Amino acid sequence: MRKQNRIALFNILSTILLRGISLFTAPLFSRMLGTNGYGVLSIYTIWMGVVAIAFTLQTNGTLVNARVEYDEGQQIKYQSSVMSLSLLSFLLCSAVVMLFLPQISSLLQLSKALILLLLFHAFGNFCFNFLNSKFTYEFKAGTNMVLSVGVTLATLILSVILILVMPEEINYYGRILGMALTYGTMGVVICAYILGKGRTFYNRDYWKLALTLALPVVFHSLSDVLLGHFDRLMLQHMMNESMVGQYSLAFNFGGIMLTIFMALNNSWVPFFFEDFKAGRSEHIHDQAKNFLELFTVLCVGFNLLSIEVYHVFASQDFWPGTMLIPVFVTGYFLNFLCTFPVNYEYYHKKTKVVAIVTVLAALVNIVLNYVLILNIGMMGAAMATAVSHGLQLFMHYVYVRYILKKGDYPFGIRIWAKYVVVYALALVLVYLTPNAWFVRWGLGAAIGLWELWRIRGRKVLL
Repeated sequence: MRKQNRIALFNILSTILLRGISLFTAPLFSRMLGTNGYGVLSIYTIWMGVVAIAFTLQTNGTLVNARVEYDEGQQIKYQSSVMSLSLLSFLLCSAVVMLFLPQISSLLQLSKALILLLLFHAFGNFCFNFLNSKFTYEFKAGTNMVLSVGVTLATLILSVILILVMPEEINYYGRILGMALTYGTMGVVICAYILGKGRTFYNRDYWKLALTLALPVVFHSLSDVLLGHFDRLMLQHMMNESMVGQYSLAFNFGGIMLTIFMALNNSWVPFFFEDFKAGRSEHIHDQAKNFLELFTVLCVGFNLLSIEVYHVFASQDFWPGTMLIPVFVTGYFLNFLCTFPVNYEYYHKKTKVVAIVTVLAALVNIVLNYVLILNIGMMGAAMATAVSHGLQLFMHYVYVRYILKKGDYPFGIRIWAKYVVVYALALVLVYLTPNAWFVRWGLGAAIGLWELWRIRGRKVLL
């Protein structure tokens, strides 16, 4: 139990540091860049994420499957082979971008210099996530922690220095350069390390497995980006970059819960795969209940405290986005519930289904965004995303329960129904008592203490 708790804790902390740097530093950079500069930074970050997914094929997502398919001696060879596959794909796609650079720059409303930085940043981001996945599934949580601390500090320090020396009207370049140079340089080193250690650049079986599993995941991940970020792209075109900045900071603040969820999920998935493979269904069920309880309490507590904390977190120019935050958290909570059927689908290699569901939800999200932004602005964009995540959950659950019919799906609706009710009641309370902070904070403190008592009693985090 102690070893499992230690691994879970280190994985959670490293994921939070690696993925949460934009959240931790948002108060600093939003004040330094202003609403317009923060809006440009947000749009750049979205497109960087798209490139990191589409150009590299996201082969890091297949590392956990490789641990099931191949013995320990083949792991580094597999990693080297799929890294070379991603490198080849990235270089080919980047060459196409260079040929049509002026047109792409105009389409994305980003300068040519930002497009070039975006490519370098995206490759580094992929490589760092690749190494993070490798160490997570090898249970090297301490190493992950050290790397995450290093890249977080380097990015933060370099960004602040560069912002201060840049002209104020383009100081967002400082933040972008700080991220791109740090991740890009680290990415080159990581790529060379993986290729040099594995020395397997092409293996037909490895590439076949990677492409079979990864290609549907690329469509899933791209659709997930559209599902989570298309609202800001539409706000950019339908409204203005200042509104994008207000919306983005509230989105990033609510994204604290997404980062925590991803950290918890990254810790839970390796144990879920191991337990499911070994047939330890009772242990899976117990861990799932712990996971559900912990994340529900965290979401409820976050919503209850969010208004006052956000007003400290953000300057007054960003306060119009305050009441969007509980809607964002609702979307993350629904996305969290999706992970139970989705991880089950990944185990059974049903990545095509995952992709199809996400594409359908993304298409619905685009339509809802257009209709709701026209009518209720920023709140419409936030609601469109939450509704789309709810549709995702419905489709995944119907598939694993009534279409796949493997007979071994361990997460029936009863296991999470009561947590949904608790979350919904707390959400209603937030909107009924926006000015009664003492009611919300008192309840939040009581719930937090209760969960700490529960964790102490069961002696495991998950």
